[in-house]
Amino acid sequence: MRIEIKRLQHDRRVVEDRIRTAKRLLRATWTRPMADVQYQLLELKLVATELCILRAWLRNKLHLPDRESCERIAMARLAGYRVEAA
Repeated sequence: MRIEIKRLQHDRRVVEDRIRTAKRLLRATWTRPMADVQYQLLELKLVATELCILRAWLRNKLHLPDRESCERIAMARLAGYRVEAA
């Protein structure tokens, strides 16, 4: 099984940048409703965690102590990064 590691790393960096942007907005003085940004930050953190779980799983490590959850999440995310054999 081959995986697009470079794309996985790129996707993690993009999510991390978006998290930093959302945090920057939330740290500033609130001049408008921020609920949408707060929910976006939660979703981004979930995606980042899932990508970290996948990367750890590919190295035969666990990102979280719950092995079953790690395996389930890694298998769900794995499909998006698999390279088809030619």
